[in-house]
Amino acid sequence: MRKKLALSAASILISLLVAEIVLRILGIGAIGRGSPWFAGGSHPRFLFQPDAASGYALRPGFRGEEIALSKEFKVPVAVDGQGLRVQPYPAPLHPGVLAIGDSITFGEGVPADSIFSAVLEKALGVRVDNAGVPGYSSAQMLGRLRRYLPVLHPRAVVVTLSPTWDRERCVAPFVYKDGYIVAREFVDRLVVLDGSLYLYETRRLPPLGIVTAYAKRYSYLARLALPALSDAARKVILHRPEDRPTEAADVETTARNLQQARQLASQSGAAFLAVMVDDRGEGFRRDRQLLQQRLGELGVPWVAADDLVSGDRWSQLRYPLDTHWNAAGHRAAGEALAPRIRPLLSR
Repeated sequence: MRKKLALSAASILISLLVAEIVLRILGIGAIGRGSPWFAGGSHPRFLFQPDAASGYALRPGFRGEEIALSKEFKVPVAVDGQGLRVQPYPAPLHPGVLAIGDSITFGEGVPADSIFSAVLEKALGVRVDNAGVPGYSSAQMLGRLRRYLPVLHPRAVVVTLSPTWDRERCVAPFVYKDGYIVAREFVDRLVVLDGSLYLYETRRLPPLGIVTAYAKRYSYLARLALPALSDAARKVILHRPEDRPTEAADVETTARNLQQARQLASQSGAAFLAVMVDDRGEGFRRDRQLLQQRLGELGVPWVAADDLVSGDRWSQLRYPLDTHWNAAGHRAAGEALAPRIRPLLSR
């Protein structure tokens, strides 16, 4: 029996070693930006820094690259001294438009001169400052707005968000972790090894968890196998109830935040417009319709991207896997928004 067990163990070890060698030769599971086990997502380390008002913000003076997990984009990203994304400014330096939002406004996956804020500036002929920050909820956008209104004195404020994403982020916002932003539910299960974030595959046994993190750091096979095994175990153990349909109360926080954003803009002498990004399914559509109804009751001006650009076009205006707007999507949104924003600047 001992010989059989020893032979079995040796056979398993040899098989694992061969698999590791093959993966290394083929480059499958190699460490690199944009890897699916890399918890930092598409964002380079230290693009963000802690922020008292919003939890985190863009790091002034940063230079780096955004690389998609899907490998669909690899674009340079730069942040100016005020903590705004750097973009070309062909218009004169006069108060114009302040764009607030999440990764859509920030322009994730798109060169700086193609972001809808840059497209708007060319179309309107006024300065458009991009204060978008990836992962932001409308609550965090309020902190951003309070910071820049007295500095930039915009004539119009445009807040862009997804009702569905914002509803989720208001409940569970992203948080700062060692130069990255991560989901709050994972923050205590992440460890930085050689500048990359690795996730513990078990939280019940901390010593074993740290072993899985180190295993993924050094083994190609572990990076592929451990997350797959963990996901399979969760599917067997967890029995989550079916998601219930969204109700009006679910979007109330977003509606109130946008109402407050409009009040802040008004107190600063700026016009206000909320822009809702394109729907990604029936759930998104329902959330948007509920929010639109509530904003109408609160007197908050809004416009939906699906009303600006035909809904069936959006599938061609997003990255298929990453789902952020591509350059064509930003151009379409910017050109469609310009006629809606131009009257606000003349008030």
